Amino acid sequence: MPTNVINVRDLEEEDVKLLELLAERFRAKRRKAAEKIAGREDSFTRSAGSWAGLVDGEELIRNIYADRLISTRPEVKL
Repeated sequence: MPTNVINVRDLEEEDVKLLELLAERFRAKRRKAAEKIAGREDSFTRSAGSWAGLVDGEELIRNIYADRLISTRPEVKL
């Protein structure tokens, strides 16, 4: 018998009701978490490409590589 199965025949009715209440709370918590994740995915999907037209991709790449050539460290004096 799997360890996560409870034989409710050996329990009193009050204990069975308590287990049902706990199970419903776990299900509600799981549903809430799933809805939260779905909401995040939906927000991510809606925002995808929202910067298009605001920034030229090729210019952005050129600026990144140009910035890498600038040294902000002081010269070493030996």
